[in-house]
Amino acid sequence: MLSYQHIFHAGNHADILKHFVLFQVLNSLNKKEKPYTFFDTHSGSGLYDLLDSRSLKTGEAGKGIIQLLTSTKNDEKTFGSELFSQFLSFIESYTSKNLYPGSPEIERKFMRPQDFLILSELHPQEIENLKKNIYEEENSPKIKIHRRNGWEMLNALTPPATKRGAVLIDPSYEETADYIDAAHTICSVHKKWSNGIIMLWYPLLVHRESDIEGMLNEICSFAKSQNQNIEICDFRLCAYSKEEKNLPRLYGSGMLVLNSPWKLKEETEGLLEYIKNGISSQFQTEKTF
Repeated sequence: MLSYQHIFHAGNHADILKHFVLFQVLNSLNKKEKPYTFFDTHSGSGLYDLLDSRSLKTGEAGKGIIQLLTSTKNDEKTFGSELFSQFLSFIESYTSKNLYPGSPEIERKFMRPQDFLILSELHPQEIENLKKNIYEEENSPKIKIHRRNGWEMLNALTPPATKRGAVLIDPSYEETADYIDAAHTICSVHKKWSNGIIMLWYPLLVHRESDIEGMLNEICSFAKSQNQNIEICDFRLCAYSKEEKNLPRLYGSGMLVLNSPWKLKEETEGLLEYIKNGISSQFQTEKTF
């Protein structure tokens, strides 16, 4: 939907889950020297100013990543997760400058010169911001930016010549069609690119529960019909309990991963409660007013 702009939500609890999973997948792909291709179907601006009036209006970064960084500042353990510590350090290198890196910036920074990064964005202002923010440097991957429907782009360009690779899909879900398009596109792409890692971010919304579960069931059922032994992970970070009064519209989010890399499930599941606790003090403060 062309009215959606991620600047209002950059750095919120949903971004924390999405970007930590992305961080781990990139780390896994980088373990082999062979090049890979990464697709980002709904790229947004790629980089966000946390002092922008739209970000300040919602305050979601303050309740999300800023709160998490503050609460973990004096915690050297982070449950023994070196990757999570590296992730937080990387994010803090931006937040210390009042910026937040979107998924294209994370991809640009962690992919290698031999890799290929393909970005797609349809919003007229977002695509201009993306072209300004995401550019090739000496050690960057080869980058292509398309002003194109993300579903159409992914279907048209897969499987990639490199064979190895992954895709991040995170539409706005402001329209019912996004749930349908996500399921249909992922099934189509997985059928012809069976070894590609597919990551789907999705919102947790009480009024959309049937759409969400229907989408996930269709994807997982199809993937298992192609390969009964496929590794599938489904992570959910619930920032709020559904039983709470005055429940926010977005009470949490999830990440579905097909062809999940080794140890992704163990590393992520062990940190979901830690992340929730790291941001929960902000939520508790809100309730006192």
